[in-house]
Amino acid sequence: LQPREDSEERIRHFENLVHPSEAPHLTEMADDPLMHWLSYIKFYQNVFPSDTHEQFLLMERCTRALVKMRQYADDDRFIGVCAKYADKTKDPGQVFKYLHQQKVGTHTALFWIAWAYVAEKDNDFPFAEQIFKKGISKNPQPLQMLKLRHQQFQRRMSRHWLNSSQRTDQVDDDEDEGSRSRGTLGGLTREGLRRND
Repeated sequence: LQPREDSEERIRHFENLVHPSEAPHLTEMADDPLMHWLSYIKFYQNVFPSDTHEQFLLMERCTRALVKMRQYADDDRFIGVCAKYADKTKDPGQVFKYLHQQKVGTHTALFWIAWAYVAEKDNDFPFAEQIFKKGISKNPQPLQMLKLRHQQFQRRMSRHWLNSSQRTDQVDDDEDEGSRSRGTLGGLTREGLRRND
């Protein structure tokens, strides 16, 4: 690791580079402020790998600063920062909803894939399906990647529902409804867990 003074000097340097992009009401800049943000975040990850809180704050600042700049609306680099930031928040779904309202990521496959992943992780499968369909209708790039991820999601859902229905079939008819509903909770079987379904 670099000496502390050198690190502090580099931090001041990066702050000077990114600070102009944080001005309120700024909707575009001639240069590429995202390039400075990415360098700053990478510097922090390399020099202070254990300081995950500061890394999170940098990603949050970057997202807030550049979300209003149309030049980054469909920039894969910016979507990547937003997705990593969302992943570290308590409610990533809200971050994606906000980005969508700001018209960020509409034409970028990565945005729809990341948002659908968040919904699937929350077990909100119908919403994940909606996200995939809406994303495909916007013809984002690369479209083929989004379609492939959608097919993979649908295959996982087929296995999920198949496992659920098999578990339900195993419950005796004379058991009460409480037992029956417990049998359909996600079809979590030892075999299913072993296969990582």
